[in-house]
Amino acid sequence: MLDYLVTSRARRQLLRRLWADKARGSVSALARAAGVSFAAAHRELEAMRAADLAVAERHGVATVYRANLAHPQADVVTALLTAAPPVHVGADEQELRGQLAALGAPLGGPAPKSRHLPAEEVLAEGLVLAHHRPTVARVLPVAFWRQREKLDYENLEQAATQRDERQALGFYLELTGQLGGDRHLLRRASGLRDGRRTALRPFFSAGRGPLALAAAREKSPALARRWGFLMNMELESFATAFRKHVSAAA
Repeated sequence: MLDYLVTSRARRQLLRRLWADKARGSVSALARAAGVSFAAAHRELEAMRAADLAVAERHGVATVYRANLAHPQADVVTALLTAAPPVHVGADEQELRGQLAALGAPLGGPAPKSRHLPAEEVLAEGLVLAHHRPTVARVLPVAFWRQREKLDYENLEQAATQRDERQALGFYLELTGQLGGDRHLLRRASGLRDGRRTALRPFFSAGRGPLALAAAREKSPALARRWGFLMNMELESFATAFRKHVSAAA
């Protein structure tokens, strides 16, 4: 909805930084955070200030902008900007759940109607869906475990990289390796870490509001942090699901 209502990408990104993330900063700092040019950031921030959506304050030699939380429609603006973004997955969600279930993930849903995709493609799509569905995220290690001896790891890495899920794949391989005590998975995971990614970011798409971020910072497992993720799901939650379903299968 936000993309439809606010057609300017620079405006959307800056609104999210100020209102959803509760960020504040100079034009140059906010431009970097939003990934827009200085000129676009200055134009949009001044337009927000004129519309009473932003407040500009002098801090020494710098002008610092922040959201105007005293605006009479502040609750409406915050709700719009902190709403979970739409889920975009490469396959119909029910079909994908069925494909994951066929690989051993304990997920309900009908059996897949279309031809079975390679396991590597299904698991890569599962990584995408995991960002939007915590229930999928929690049980995905079960599918990785049950397929660990059948996977073509080069194809799996390629499929994950194509979907910008290389770090998520590394996280899940290391997580599954730890839960199952498989050194082969741990070695596979170690080659996927991108040392250039140092900033932590929310793993779940619905976890970008201030309250959700605070909870994620408190609960994030150290393993998730090592892969650059903040995750409002403790390691024991993964371990409980893994023990229940893997032990039951054994």
